[in-house]
Amino acid sequence: MYQVMLIDDEPIIRQGMRYVIDWESQGFKIIGDYGQATEGLEAIVTKQPDLVFVDIKMPRLSGIDLVKQAQQAGFEGAFVILSGYSNFDYAKASIKLGVHAYLLKPIDEDELIGCLRDVKQSIEEKATITDQLTAYVAQTEHEAWRAVIDGRKHDWMRSSHLENTNGPFYVAGIFIKKEVSRSFMKQVFNDHQLSQARVIFKEQRIYLIYQEPVKASVKDELKQTLIMIKKLIDPDAFSCLTDQIDTLEGIREAIETIERLADLAYSLPYQTIYTTAITETSSESVSSLNVTELATKVIQALEFKDSSIMSTFKQALTRYFQSHLMIKDRVQAEVLELSLRITDMIHKQYPDVELPAKEDWFGQIYSSESLFDLVDVVSGEFWKSRSQISGFSLTKEKDMEKVVGYIEQYYAEDLSLKLLADLFNYNSSYLGKKFKKHTGVYFHVFLERTRIEKAKALLENPTLKIYQVSEQVGYNNMDYFYKKFKKHVGKSPKEYQKSITSEGLS
Repeated sequence: MYQVMLIDDEPIIRQGMRYVIDWESQGFKIIGDYGQATEGLEAIVTKQPDLVFVDIKMPRLSGIDLVKQAQQAGFEGAFVILSGYSNFDYAKASIKLGVHAYLLKPIDEDELIGCLRDVKQSIEEKATITDQLTAYVAQTEHEAWRAVIDGRKHDWMRSSHLENTNGPFYVAGIFIKKEVSRSFMKQVFNDHQLSQARVIFKEQRIYLIYQEPVKASVKDELKQTLIMIKKLIDPDAFSCLTDQIDTLEGIREAIETIERLADLAYSLPYQTIYTTAITETSSESVSSLNVTELATKVIQALEFKDSSIMSTFKQALTRYFQSHLMIKDRVQAEVLELSLRITDMIHKQYPDVELPAKEDWFGQIYSSESLFDLVDVVSGEFWKSRSQISGFSLTKEKDMEKVVGYIEQYYAEDLSLKLLADLFNYNSSYLGKKFKKHTGVYFHVFLERTRIEKAKALLENPTLKIYQVSEQVGYNNMDYFYKKFKKHVGKSPKEYQKSITSEGLS
């Protein structure tokens, strides 16, 4: 097991490095840490560790001078320089001394592990100083581009790697939903050479910077890259692509655009690449959500046990949020409020129906992966309660519309006033009086008119036979259907169908 020393005048850095990783699992053991350079130098000469991490800026003796003096004293172990900022001059000085690596604070766990593996290999294979320089250049160049992504102009302006770097650029962001390490993502890109772009890794995102490209080729290359990422890293990954950026300064604004596009992906899932073009699809003509109307649809769906009405509710929600291009947080907040209000309206009519409590709604709504999932979850929770509603709640005159709606929905069934009275918890005689007051006609007349109107609509299809229309509107006796149809329309069903067909031809 290789021995390690830590030399840094900041106790929090030394303490953090002790516990940031499992050193022994990497084949290393920390044998001491020191806050003073002179004390650390003495320990190096005395204990001869295999690897020393040393801060580049310390009182009295700098990290570079410490390395020089240790080597002059005959120390042949490896050094890793720690620095709070990137400076190529310091790096060059450390490389001349054979320093193994140059790490920037705060120390990244993945980079530290990678560094240890490199040191281990270097000790065993005696890697050359040239290899060290190459590794440093790659790291600092990546850090320079990270500064561009973050908008830290002061940092990237000092980098020699970005001198004379000009646009135009296109910037893409690939969003990884699955929890994977940065080192794994880097390994996949290195092994499979997924993109010709400049690749910058940040958290669960991969930024690609294309320099002086043609947009069409960028989209093709990005699409192929995303296909491979879905296959090798995360099947749910998605990407966003900006318009052309002319300067390095504009890249930070492009990153903000990518973040906004990613927020819209919640309402518009299943696309391959999101671009600014989707913002042009917003429609302000779509009215706001009418909670009362939506609640009425849900209650009607539950009362009638009609899934098609619930589908209408789902379509209305989806269309509203997609048309307004709402971001994830706002969609979830509005759906939570809507669900709670519909729940209250159901409980006012049906107090015994069990529906999710507020905290349950919250948990389900805020764990949904997309708008489609969210709408399915909400409608599914309401739909599950349909078995708890065995009748209809009629408390106001306007609620007679439910009776009318039921007839218009199930006109082809064997309906009677008694059946409706039982279904809606009414005395049949009283229901008949309320129905006539509400519609102006008796129940049997309303049912006949409804059936005949539906029959007229069906007869517009010349391929339908008269007996088929008769059965579809609830008349099993075709002679009786002829009689009722002629009474209301003044023509037989056949004559009416011919007249409609003739009008269509003319």
